[in-house]
Amino acid sequence: MIKPSPLGSLSADHPCLWGDIALTPAASLVIERKARLLPTRRTGRADPWWTTRKQGGLDAEGRTIKALNDLRGYRPIYQLPADLPSQPLKGGKQRGLVLYGGTVFEHFGHLLLDLSRLYQLLPLFRKSREPIWFHYPSLGEGESITHPLVNDWFECLGIIKRVQVVRRTLQCEHLISSEVLYRDRRFVSTDFPLAARQALAPKLRRKLLSLQPDSPRIAYLSRHQLCSGTTYFEGEQEVVDALKKISNIDIICPEQLTIESKLSLYRRYQLIAGFAQAALLLKYFAPFRKQSELAEQVLFVAGPQSLNSNWVNLDKAFGFGDKVVDCSLTQELAEYPESKAFQRHNRFNTGLVIDTMRELAGR
Repeated sequence: MIKPSPLGSLSADHPCLWGDIALTPAASLVIERKARLLPTRRTGRADPWWTTRKQGGLDAEGRTIKALNDLRGYRPIYQLPADLPSQPLKGGKQRGLVLYGGTVFEHFGHLLLDLSRLYQLLPLFRKSREPIWFHYPSLGEGESITHPLVNDWFECLGIIKRVQVVRRTLQCEHLISSEVLYRDRRFVSTDFPLAARQALAPKLRRKLLSLQPDSPRIAYLSRHQLCSGTTYFEGEQEVVDALKKISNIDIICPEQLTIESKLSLYRRYQLIAGFAQAALLLKYFAPFRKQSELAEQVLFVAGPQSLNSNWVNLDKAFGFGDKVVDCSLTQELAEYPESKAFQRHNRFNTGLVIDTMRELAGR
C-alpha cells in the first residue's frame, strides 16, 4: 500500500499537480485617495466567460488600480479594457470611506479563497459600522444576494449586514483594500494564515473553540452524491459502500451541511480524509489554540489536474503537515468519457483508497 506523503513537500512535477508552487511576502494594503470603483458591466463579448464582463478600480488619475484586478493562474478575470480613457471619470455616488473586499464568486472554493482582500481588512475594521463593498459579477441588476452559500459564509464572517454590491460608480474620498493574499494556482502569501484564522466572527470562533473531539473516530468526506462540479471520481460509490462497514468511520456529504457544521468537523474529528474538494479548505479558517487541536487531513488525488497547487501552497504557508495519497491508475486504464456535468471525469484505484482508510481507522 502507498503511504500518505506530506502535502507541503509535493514536487512541482508531480503528475497530478496543476499550477505553480510559491510563497510570497506579506501583502500590502491598498490606500487610494479620490479613487473610483466601477461596477460590473457586460462587454458585449459572448466568449470566453472571463471576458464577458468588466469591473475594477481607478486611481485619482483615472489609471487602473492593478492590485484590485482578479486573476486565475495567469488569466485576467473581468478586467477593465487597456484602452480605457486615462482622464478622471465624472459622475457616480460620492462616499467618504470605502472598504473594498474583492469579488464574490459563487463556486464554493473561489468564494472562500478569492475574498482574501476581505480577510486582510476584517481585523482592522471588525468593529466599524462602515459597509464593505464587493463586486458580484453573477448578480443581476436589482437582484439581492440569495445564494445560500454566499449568505451562509457572510454570516460566518459576521458581516452579513455590512455587505454592499458595487452597482454603479463609487467616487471614493478614501478607498481602502488590500493586495490579494492568494492567487489561484500561483501563490499564497505568508500573512494569509493569520488573516484566515481571524476571519470568522468572534462569537463563532468562541463557539468552535469550545468543541472537543467526540471520540477517536475519523471522517470520510464523500463526493459520491454530487451531480455536477469540477471532477467526478468514478468508483467512489464502491469506496463508500466498503467504508460503511467500518464502525469508526463516518461518511459525510459536505453539501448537506451548513458551513458552520463543516467548520465544526475540524474540532470534532481527529482525522478527515477525502478527495480534494472545496469543503476541505475550511480547515484553514477553523480556530485553534494549538494546531494539534484540528483534525489531520488526508487528501486523495487521481489523474492529471486532480490537485491544484493551492493545496500545496496553503499547506506550506499554514504548516499543518497534512498528507496526500496518489491513487491514480495507469494512463491506459484511466481513459474516460467526457462529462457535461463535470469538467473532468477520473477513475482511480478504489482498492488503494479503501485499504488506506482501513489502515487510518486501525482496522
